[in-house]
Amino acid sequence: MKIMHVLSSAAAGGAEIYVRDLAIHMSKQGHNIFLLFLDRSSEAGRDQAFEDDYLRQLDYHNICYDFIGQSARRKPWRGVAALKRICHDFSPDVVHTHLYYAAIFSLLVPSIKVVYTHHNIRLGASRYIYKLLDMKVLRYVGICYACKKMLESVSRRRVVRIDNGVDVERLLPKESHSNHDNSLVVVSVGRLSEQKNLSLLIDALALVSVHNFTLKIAGEGPQRDSLEAQVESLGLSSNVEFLGNVQGINALLYSADIFVMSSEWEGLPIAQIEATLTGLPVVVTNVGGCAEVVHRSVNGLVVDDRVPDEFARQLDILLTNHLLRQKLSENALSYSSDYRIDVAANKHLDMYKEIVGNAIT
Repeated sequence: MKIMHVLSSAAAGGAEIYVRDLAIHMSKQGHNIFLLFLDRSSEAGRDQAFEDDYLRQLDYHNICYDFIGQSARRKPWRGVAALKRICHDFSPDVVHTHLYYAAIFSLLVPSIKVVYTHHNIRLGASRYIYKLLDMKVLRYVGICYACKKMLESVSRRRVVRIDNGVDVERLLPKESHSNHDNSLVVVSVGRLSEQKNLSLLIDALALVSVHNFTLKIAGEGPQRDSLEAQVESLGLSSNVEFLGNVQGINALLYSADIFVMSSEWEGLPIAQIEATLTGLPVVVTNVGGCAEVVHRSVNGLVVDDRVPDEFARQLDILLTNHLLRQKLSENALSYSSDYRIDVAANKHLDMYKEIVGNAIT
């Protein structure tokens, strides 16, 4: 099949990494894949080095790509014109949009079959937008049970649940876990933004009963300065490291003992899946599909009340119990196979084939 994915940017975000992994896996199966990005990293204020590496990986797998340009966010007719041009040249069997801007552009592009994945539990647009999108979108994809139910509440179209997946070939599964409670490494991966709610995590660190850990925070974002100031004000400077964007996330996860995520809202976070497939015990807030991963993989603790006391209480349990960490690590490796990229890719391909009909095999 000829499949076009339209996404925001070649940036260090979960959705962007997931679409890249999907594209590479589909390309390896012989499908012709095209990635169309809305923004350049320079336009969106994101890491240029990460974009360069992202595009090198696409080039290596013979995946073509192009950019619409951020101006289309303010002048949508430019997005429509770009999408029309590229669809005319590429002639995709399916156009799979991963942001609502592109889904809106598709309304004015005739004779294309459109699938739309919304990668978050929050809509990000008016509910009425989805009444328009129903005129064009043939299938919506919910990336977890919670996201599927949310999409079903705003759309008349069929919503297919396909949980996010990760390419295990780029991970380093842990063969053993620390057998002590000293000098533990706790890792958080994600954009330093309101969504990730890292201020909650930092407040919780000040309340745990022990300080036998180093928290390593991987990610870029607008809240870095305020978070660094918070760490200093709480006297945690010796316990917290801000790493910025990390290219070798596999090595960082492999070196860790615990993965944490304190998000205010989520879809089904790729970083949590990466940590789970690596074999890490986790502490996550109960938002989006985070708890779904923990319940299926039996590899961590879920914080229902997003307050520092509760997060600290759950984190304390893992920081002080190496036998529990070991058991949760074993569970993570044993029960997380549903979150592999090949599972997600095959479900997408089955959906595409159903949409385009039996003429495509």
